[in-house]
Amino acid sequence: MNETAFLTEQLMALRSAEGGEPAASAVITGMRLDGGSYHVLSRYEDSVWILPDSLFAAGIGDGKKKLNFERVPGAFRPTMRACVARYMLVGIEGRARPRGGTIRNFFRNACSFLRWLDKRGITNLNGVSSLLAQQYVDYCRSLKSPNGKPLSATTLDAQFRALETLHILSGHTADSMQHPWPESSGNHLAGLTGHDDPRRQEAKTAVIPDDVLGPLFQACVEYLDRADEILTWHEQITVWQTQGWSSNQISSRLKPTGWTQGAVKSALRDLQSASMVIVLVTSGIRVSELCSLETGCAYSSVGEHGDRLHWMRGISYKTAAGACEWLVAGLTHRAIAVAERVAEPLQARVMASVEALRTEDPNDPEVTRLSEHTKRLFLGVAQRLNNRIETLSSQAVLTRINAFATKRNLNWHFAPHQFRRTFAVYAAHSAFGDLRYLRDHLKHWSLDMTTLYAMNRKQDAELYDALATAALGIKTDLLEHWLEPDAILTGGASDQLRAFRAKSQSVKTEQGRAEMARSISPLVNIRATGVAWCTADTGGCNGGQGFEKTRCGDCGNAIIDASRKHIWQGIYAQQLELRELPEIGPAGQERVERDIQKCRKVLIGLGATGEELDDVGT
Repeated sequence: MNETAFLTEQLMALRSAEGGEPAASAVITGMRLDGGSYHVLSRYEDSVWILPDSLFAAGIGDGKKKLNFERVPGAFRPTMRACVARYMLVGIEGRARPRGGTIRNFFRNACSFLRWLDKRGITNLNGVSSLLAQQYVDYCRSLKSPNGKPLSATTLDAQFRALETLHILSGHTADSMQHPWPESSGNHLAGLTGHDDPRRQEAKTAVIPDDVLGPLFQACVEYLDRADEILTWHEQITVWQTQGWSSNQISSRLKPTGWTQGAVKSALRDLQSASMVIVLVTSGIRVSELCSLETGCAYSSVGEHGDRLHWMRGISYKTAAGACEWLVAGLTHRAIAVAERVAEPLQARVMASVEALRTEDPNDPEVTRLSEHTKRLFLGVAQRLNNRIETLSSQAVLTRINAFATKRNLNWHFAPHQFRRTFAVYAAHSAFGDLRYLRDHLKHWSLDMTTLYAMNRKQDAELYDALATAALGIKTDLLEHWLEPDAILTGGASDQLRAFRAKSQSVKTEQGRAEMARSISPLVNIRATGVAWCTADTGGCNGGQGFEKTRCGDCGNAIIDASRKHIWQGIYAQQLELRELPEIGPAGQERVERDIQKCRKVLIGLGATGEELDDVGT
């Protein structure tokens, strides 16, 4: 079927359905083949509509690309078909055309409402009054999630918005539904408006804790270090199998090396999982974007100062940005290179299948479908589908990562978006001198990435927004702590801050301090020097670095709080050791005595007693 005929049939199906006389055999969904013709996926009369892959992100399983109208009560089925057809083919005026996930979510939530109506003997949308809609709101609020808690506000919002969408779409059918709540909105009924809006509060997505991310990341790096050994044995086993060796022969050959076929297969799987973790942790991309990566997605450029910058190409589906690029670390490129080697034999098998199908029938839709996987970086073998090789689904990626972590006794369940938010928080921490154990691997992380992002228009702007938001949150928390009446502060700038705090005693509640911190944080410059917090708004100072760790001690721009006390205790102990070395000479002795006095002043300002200082010396 050519494109003109395909689009004509779709339009005919829509017009006749909204007119009350659906063209049952008309095409409703299809996919474009490599040659330009169209293959029919679903006809209007089908019980199950298959949505095309083009409406979905990479990594979405086939089971989530179907709409089963058997789930719709019989009385509502004709209207629901017409509504979904319009939503999919035309959309709603003033809104972006819905993608597959949006269509599926509308279908699922609308079905829940229609089944609720059916149980009450209501067989048409014309009979839905505002009172009945309110009863449905109360019903949804009474439901419990699988963990026994009430449904979240965002879940309720999705359910209520489905009714609003159904109201709009049904207006083009013979069975139209009035607005369910003319003087309100689903958004408000779900509790997502005003000061109590959960979306205005801190993001709920958990940040992966240090004691989980640290061991996980280290295990992944160790797997990269073993990549050559694992891949070499996998390739050798493949050669032996090609040569007709039996399983017993291969096992006998492997036995002296300490490897088994099962161990090599398991290690190869873990190597792929390790690569996925490193890419997610060091780039901040979503799992769906990870699934979109292809061989050759990594490239480098040289910055204006001669620095080598590492980049990664992929597809961003969430914001419909399409082709997108991310600034990553050198370690990311290393992980991608390993993933490419793991994927190469699977890609070859997919390509062989494509060529065999193309030879038999060039118009076979499987040729187009499989071709999408020939360059994908993260492939898997679907045993339930006759060992078909395809891009790992987002759920499969998370399942792999959770299994990898469980093997290492890490008690944490990894969920979507956790890696993205963790990246933003850790990258933001880097600007405050706190990159923690990732510092050795991620040399270039800092909020000076602003310039780097400006160099590339395809950058993931939303990710940078998340990073900036995380940085602002860190600064706000810091300011809120400093505004607490009993917060111990020292340093040259602490007197001004204490004076400001004294004038603000009218802000007595914690909520008031938090609000004040949020208000002033965008106006206050704060950066970490490692030993203090610097409030200077100009650069050029190397305080806390190099050979002058104590420079911030008496600087008029420095604020030192209890979080830096242990650092100054360490510097103090080092200076006391230096004092005992006669070879440093008179100038060195003078410098040491000066630094000892700076350390004592800072530590006393942070509440250290004379006995504590004497204990450090012993």
